[in-house]
Amino acid sequence: MISGVPLFVGLFFLWLGALGMLRFRSPYCRLQAAGVADIGGVTLFLLGLILHSGWEATGGIMIALILFLLFTTPLGTHAIAKSAFVRRVRERK
Repeated sequence: MISGVPLFVGLFFLWLGALGMLRFRSPYCRLQAAGVADIGGVTLFLLGLILHSGWEATGGIMIALILFLLFTTPLGTHAIAKSAFVRRVRERK
């Protein structure tokens, strides 16, 4: 029962990120929506899965996956934003 809360909140953050990707016009705003939603949503979802399945099943692997995503998601969004800045991509009006 307690595992349902982080699972639901994580899925809600991921849904908001997808909505932001469709709604925003600027590539920089899209990156902000996707990056924040990915980190928050996936972290909460995986923590909910750890609570649901228990530590014995795959808890260590999920913690390693959370740490991997916490380090690589900001690096990926930064690389995309820098590439768009160097190519002088402007937001659409």
